[in-house]
Amino acid sequence: MRFPCEYIASTMLPSLRIRIAHNLRYKGKSQNEIAKLLGVKQPVIVSYLQKNIAETGDEKINHHLDALSDIISNMLFTQESLEKVMKTVCTKCKSLRVEGPLCSIHKTILPQLEEYNQCDICSGFKELPSLENRSIILSELKEMYTQLTTHPSFYKWVPEIGSQLAQSDETAKDLDDIASYPGRIIKVKEKIVTVSNPEFGSSKTMSSLLLWLRDKQSDIRWVLSCKNKPELFKKIELLKIPYISTDSLDSNWEKTLNQIANDPLVFDLRILLDSGSSGYEAIGYIFAKTAEELLYLVNTIFN
Repeated sequence: MRFPCEYIASTMLPSLRIRIAHNLRYKGKSQNEIAKLLGVKQPVIVSYLQKNIAETGDEKINHHLDALSDIISNMLFTQESLEKVMKTVCTKCKSLRVEGPLCSIHKTILPQLEEYNQCDICSGFKELPSLENRSIILSELKEMYTQLTTHPSFYKWVPEIGSQLAQSDETAKDLDDIASYPGRIIKVKEKIVTVSNPEFGSSKTMSSLLLWLRDKQSDIRWVLSCKNKPELFKKIELLKIPYISTDSLDSNWEKTLNQIANDPLVFDLRILLDSGSSGYEAIGYIFAKTAEELLYLVNTIFN
């Protein structure tokens, strides 16, 4: 099995970089300057400049690479933004893949594809999430974090290993569909801080837990972890919030979740209380359908 990306990485992009190096040298850039612009070491540029452009690449796409290298070289020479440079290259790559020369090259590399009259591997990305939806989720996570920072007592409930906050979109089916804070939320004196911005696919633990419950409650989208202290159990008992107790969740994740998967309470579950085990802290996990519900639970439980 050979993916189109393999050819792009092994042939197309090296040929493009060689052409760019030659173009920048012609424009008067030194080898060190070219190396810095391309993000490689100076000896690599030496090897690039020793190559004959006509002997690199593939004749099916060389004229495309010639034109693209001129564009990229000018962009680098005039110090265009890195985002714009990369977007230009990736856009061209996609156009060459969708019913373009890269498509025919891939079919040559992988003859089995000829069985498909209308192969849409490179164009059929309708299932990909939209950038707009993901931006909204990241913004909502940041707003929730802000709400937690202003809560008068939540810092007391941040686990020693840090608290985790995650959110999914409405159709999440994979770990990459769930966003969270990769560095966790930690306590510093009487404040909570985070060392990084939220991103998708950064927490296998929280993503797995959220996907597990979404299999039972498809409208669940939020999860927040906290310390599991005796006061927490007393509070949720008093408030009659649906919960399930477990032990050794962190040390035996899959087995523990499978054991409680058939508990009738899982269809209304809002808090999972794990008692921890040797070397593992006792943690509570709060689930919610909306940001408003999560804030309500936080304010109700931790006030």
